[in-house]
Amino acid sequence: MTNAKTAKSPAGQSNGMSDKATRIGWIDEFKGFVLLLVCFYHIEQGFSNVSMGMLHLSALRISAFFFISGTLFSTRRFSDFKSYFIHKTRVLLIPYILLSLLFLALDPVLYNFEWFPRAPRMTIMNIKPEIAGVWDYLYWNLAKIFIAGKSSIGSGPLWFIFTLYSVSLMFYGVMVITKRIELWIPSLRSRMTVAGIAIASLIAGWLLYKNHIRLPLGIERDLTVLFFFTCGWICREPIKNLSKDSFGHRPRSDTQYTALQRCSGILLTAGIALISFVLYAFVENPDPNFSIMNNVLGKSLGIFLASSFFGIAGLIATFIVADKLPNIAPIRIAKGILRNISRNALVILAVHWWILLVLRIVFKSELDKPGTAYLSAIIVTVAVTIAIPIFRCKLYKLLGKEKVSVRESLSISK
Repeated sequence: MTNAKTAKSPAGQSNGMSDKATRIGWIDEFKGFVLLLVCFYHIEQGFSNVSMGMLHLSALRISAFFFISGTLFSTRRFSDFKSYFIHKTRVLLIPYILLSLLFLALDPVLYNFEWFPRAPRMTIMNIKPEIAGVWDYLYWNLAKIFIAGKSSIGSGPLWFIFTLYSVSLMFYGVMVITKRIELWIPSLRSRMTVAGIAIASLIAGWLLYKNHIRLPLGIERDLTVLFFFTCGWICREPIKNLSKDSFGHRPRSDTQYTALQRCSGILLTAGIALISFVLYAFVENPDPNFSIMNNVLGKSLGIFLASSFFGIAGLIATFIVADKLPNIAPIRIAKGILRNISRNALVILAVHWWILLVLRIVFKSELDKPGTAYLSAIIVTVAVTIAIPIFRCKLYKLLGKEKVSVRESLSISK
């Protein structure tokens, strides 16, 4: 892909590239938008008087997150699995553990157990624990972090990070297996082998869901997510071609490369976006119980896949088109905000949820009223904006990142 802007994984970490590496602007914006949808969903989930239509996007958000992660998979910096494992552990697993423990320590229920009935319920490998006191609550939160791979109640969305860690390592294994199979069967193309493994992984995840089987560390969830991650990797080249003007890469000084030719690719991409979203609206079936975190995938595998892929295609095409728009102030600011969300994903995932947890537990009766409930979105926005420089400037080691200035942490420039 050709934009000279850096690209990291959706968790805000490098996916085989250094932080100084080339970034792909529209992918950053894509990731930021998906994470914004996640935040909106959690606000809607926490307050009954907030309605943003997020239930209709349930099949899209998480699958898009991991699909785009797969498009960025690379091992170019790593000579072997050990070096890759160490890197991923440093930038994903350790931040997952440290942030999960930090926000567990900040969980208001630990300091006033009378608030426990207002806290989200826990399910750990099909176990719904009986929690009678603070020590029970602490014990099951630790089990949630280290056994279920779902993070603590105080930082729930960090399961994204643990799952990205697990799936990245699994996909590395897929690539190793693929290379060995190619040695045995030279005529078999690598993409065919990878696609076969992806389909087998999806079927395994679906069968585990239908049989209500929950495994340690969310392995059933990993199998489902690995399918989307792998599909993202398989689709890298088509996406790269789609992101180029008119499916070609020519200098603007080429007189034969007319404005009409440049626009043809953009118009086609816009058409793909429109058709994909129409089809998504036609096939998606809102299900309040749908949850990739719990590997609850709805009643129909076909509908789940169709809605996911139509939604992903629509989003990718939309952001490719947006990348070609004039660089006027409103568009530039919107893109900058989305890129900042992408860069600070770890902080935003943890902090927005913890703020919502506090509001839900301590202030829900005052906030959850028609009109007033939407103040929660403003409170979360302000709190997250304050938290970003605190973490990036002072607590940066928890994130596995380098220290940056306050200005850089909040920057919305390219």
